[in-house]
Amino acid sequence: MITVTILSISFLTAVSCKIKKVKSPDAVRLLWYIHLALLFFSVICLLLLANGYGFKGAYTERVFFSLYAGSGVILYGLTPKDTTGRWLYLLCFFGFPFVLLFGLLLPPLRILTIMAGVALLYDGNLTRYPIDNDYAIQAKEQGILSRYPTYSLISDKYWLFEKVTPDVIRQEYTPRSLEIAKKNENSVDIRLRGVNRMRFDTTIVLID
Repeated sequence: MITVTILSISFLTAVSCKIKKVKSPDAVRLLWYIHLALLFFSVICLLLLANGYGFKGAYTERVFFSLYAGSGVILYGLTPKDTTGRWLYLLCFFGFPFVLLFGLLLPPLRILTIMAGVALLYDGNLTRYPIDNDYAIQAKEQGILSRYPTYSLISDKYWLFEKVTPDVIRQEYTPRSLEIAKKNENSVDIRLRGVNRMRFDTTIVLID
């Protein structure tokens, strides 16, 4: 709920600023610096994700993206209405909930809107199972986007970053438990236990 919480607070703040007609050039100037800094980190996150890397932490990229969008929403609330490119840029952030609402009202677009809204706003339920100080298995549940969790290998890299290797386990059922036992320096045994005595045992290599 990190994304929804940040965007909801930002949207309500922007509406409040519009209603009260708040004028604070110093706050706008400072918030623009913050917004541009978050834009820089968001671009870095996209480049890292495109190459299978990310900042350390399960939701770090989500936080950067959400704060970037949220700061844009608040800036819209503090910016007087005009037709400049800057105002139209900020309008894209503030108008996103209304675009989703419009899509929900049109039956042909309803399913696509719901899928897009869930993908953008739902953080997913992430669980990390540590292997050692450098590796962990991450199970991600994506709600209606995927019936079963996906499993990735998380590798500690370069102080602030981690490498994400997706689909290290491909098993289409929801597990009741996941057990990890390190076999040797370069491999680990994984045991999944599901309902109706379903079980799945596998070994994955830790060299990536």
